[in-house]
Amino acid sequence: MRQIGRQYPAQPLRRALAVGLATGLATVLATTPARAQVRTTTVMSHEGPTLHVNKRWTECSFQLDPSLTQAAWRQFTGEAAVVTYFRPLVDARPMGRGAVELSLLQWQSGINDNDAAWNDTMVHPDSTHWLYEGPGLKVPGITARVGVTDRTDVGVYFTRNSHANYGVYGVQVQHALVDDATSGWSAAARVSFVSMFGPDDLDFSVSGVDLLASRSFAFFSNRAHLSPYVTASGTMARSHAKSALVSVHDETVLGAQASVGAVLEAWGARVAFEVVAARVPNVSMKVGFGLPRLGRGADARAAAP
Repeated sequence: MRQIGRQYPAQPLRRALAVGLATGLATVLATTPARAQVRTTTVMSHEGPTLHVNKRWTECSFQLDPSLTQAAWRQFTGEAAVVTYFRPLVDARPMGRGAVELSLLQWQSGINDNDAAWNDTMVHPDSTHWLYEGPGLKVPGITARVGVTDRTDVGVYFTRNSHANYGVYGVQVQHALVDDATSGWSAAARVSFVSMFGPDDLDFSVSGVDLLASRSFAFFSNRAHLSPYVTASGTMARSHAKSALVSVHDETVLGAQASVGAVLEAWGARVAFEVVAARVPNVSMKVGFGLPRLGRGADARAAAP
């Protein structure tokens, strides 16, 4: 079977790839905070509305304010769907039966925390502790994936802010529709469900369906792969206010997202980056490690010269 991609001298590229992986790991770990919010000690760095203060938590937490309107509640529902949506940052190739991956993720969404949609749904430990500083709200997390059949993979996601009152978990199933090892083209379909847990004032969840396509370019006798991919997603977010202090009804918001990304896999290490076009912009990064592919498709690739 022919190998996809040009051939290069192994040692220089091996060293360059190792440096690239190490740089990617350092970048993700350096930019991934231990919590989703970053505390600021100066009012001048952020202008916005008056914050709702609750000193019960040391980080920004979910608590509905009586001033919350239906329009702001609906906006929150739609934008929270983008912030929390399960993006595994993978290509369309199946992992293969028995293959396992464990990764760190960071999603960054360009919400406007000055909007009532976020200001009236959250409280802060003091009047200068904004939801985030910088270009967007960063949400770190951990994900695990396993190949349950030759064409079907299952993934889980989890994040928890121990200094606030919320966390998020998610589950996902991806099934390969096309997996052509000769050309490198693959296509897959994916379904997911994500739910927030912790806040007393609200319930929130988002489910979605993804279609994705990718092409894999192999190096070093198929020991390394670079796989650009594109994804189109349809989502449905649901929110329910449990606080007696607000008079908003449940919201169900449909949405759409499109993304482009790339995954680099080499000697068990995985680094990925993705840009998302949605109701609010999002960029995501991943670094992880995994056990080898064991399915029939992986065996066919491994047999390539």
